[in-house]
Amino acid sequence: MTKWLNKYFGGYNNRASKRTSKNIGTVSDKIIDTILSARLPTLSTDGINHIKYAHRLSMSAENILGLLLEEYPAEKLSFYGWYCAWGETINKVDFCTKKGELLQVKNRSNSENSSSSSIRKGTVIRKWHRVNAQNGAYYWKELNQLIGCSNLSEEYFATFVRQTIAENHAALYVKDSNYWQQIQ
Repeated sequence: MTKWLNKYFGGYNNRASKRTSKNIGTVSDKIIDTILSARLPTLSTDGINHIKYAHRLSMSAENILGLLLEEYPAEKLSFYGWYCAWGETINKVDFCTKKGELLQVKNRSNSENSSSSSIRKGTVIRKWHRVNAQNGAYYWKELNQLIGCSNLSEEYFATFVRQTIAENHAALYVKDSNYWQQIQ
């Protein structure tokens, strides 16, 4: 029980609104510089470095997107009897009800890996994804129907994201001396 509680509170206390992201601890592979300069020979070393930093910053933003996508509905869905399974306290399940209903939440239609899909085979775990990767359509209406509510939308999600990041800049690590903060 202690292990389960530690997982739950670890996930809950590390949600996007409370977490402090760290600097990426790995160095970029030098062959990336070679690939970029071979394809775009007029790029300066600084230009290549800006591209690599922007990519890493974007990847960091994508990494916390999943946390934001759990936290946003977690605030709303408890009223409807759906509770967040913080910290992977239920394997491959993001939300559950007292009745045993299980829900896996994904950001995009193409963001599921084979272990996530295989865990649902032969189970009652339902899956919902926010956006269609092929056409950009959002599926909040489907989630609202599944939950039995009407107050989840992309507009409200974007507002939640902006507010969360504004209130907790540390959620997304940005180097103090980064090029992108200098651009007006």
